[in-house]
Amino acid sequence: MPMAEVASYFSTSNLLPQLRWAIDAAVNAKNIEKVEQILSELQKNAIDHSVSAPLSLTFAVIDKPTLTNASHQLPTLIYNTSNTYVVGNILGLTAICKILGLKTFLFSSRLTVKEANQRSEQRQRLAMEGVEVRIVFDTEQGLNTDNVIELFKKSSIFESSLSLPHLLGGKNLLPDDDFPLKPFIDQLIRDADIESYGGVNFDSKHVKISERYITTQYVLFKFLVGAVAGVGTQEYSKMSKDIKLPNGISLTAALSDDYMEKITFFLRVWLESLQEIFLKDRSGYHLSPQVWQALGLTIHELVNNGASLSELEAAGKALGRLDYSKNAIHWNDCAVMELDAKGRIYKNSASSTRLFRVGLFEYFVKLLT
Repeated sequence: MPMAEVASYFSTSNLLPQLRWAIDAAVNAKNIEKVEQILSELQKNAIDHSVSAPLSLTFAVIDKPTLTNASHQLPTLIYNTSNTYVVGNILGLTAICKILGLKTFLFSSRLTVKEANQRSEQRQRLAMEGVEVRIVFDTEQGLNTDNVIELFKKSSIFESSLSLPHLLGGKNLLPDDDFPLKPFIDQLIRDADIESYGGVNFDSKHVKISERYITTQYVLFKFLVGAVAGVGTQEYSKMSKDIKLPNGISLTAALSDDYMEKITFFLRVWLESLQEIFLKDRSGYHLSPQVWQALGLTIHELVNNGASLSELEAAGKALGRLDYSKNAIHWNDCAVMELDAKGRIYKNSASSTRLFRVGLFEYFVKLLT
């Protein structure tokens, strides 16, 4: 139905007293921002006529409505509008109320006189945009307030926002958008000549065997964080934030110093040593994001122990000479590797990727000492 008709068939201001706790908790800056994002997207769709799915709302009807002509193509549901409660996409409903100037229970949606006079034509066009409405009802037993509360709780699970912690607060879906470490990742790609070995995937977290890439922007981000800050910070770092180190210096400031040169020295010779493998073999651990991140932790350990550029270069060369194929016998000496059931290839034996990464790092350090 058109947005403008939603309030004719459903209550936009009804709220069960038992759900007041949820609404009070929802009145926060993050949800205000989400409503604004919905509004912005709706406006853009109406103006640009871009491809988009309709906004979807779910309402529950308490008591027993009457359903007639159920077997016909156009059945009729008869109910009291005041018996309807929104249980799905409350922020979407709030955005609609904001467009129409209707009162809602979450944020103030009444239009001021100034707002009513501004862009009225655009609002009228928006009001005619289609909205998908789902109605939950029971004509035999009838729904009660407990059912509505249960539906409300379930909607928070079914319609929960996608978590994209490695992107900029989940707002920018293009991983090549600017973030604090982006210039350093670009520099590393350039100075270590990663493109000549297969390049970097900017659109995915991990490389696929079917692709030509040898790593991803996300893995390089974790590699750099590990090289400068160590295992704990590497694990919990987010792309959107510049990290403060224990000494009070930011990670970007540390990289701006001479740290990038040390990291590049190590990575460049490691890649050179594995050049033929990268070009011919897509099945080994040299493509593993855990191996790359463990190499970053190895750099961190070496630098902390005062390694010179020549020592870092020698370490990169030594680890580059390692056999990264999955059936390499030397993995037997790695505490986080074990043979698979068929006794043919070595696989991760750790209980988590973090422990696997740390185990690989410890193994690399042991090989260098």
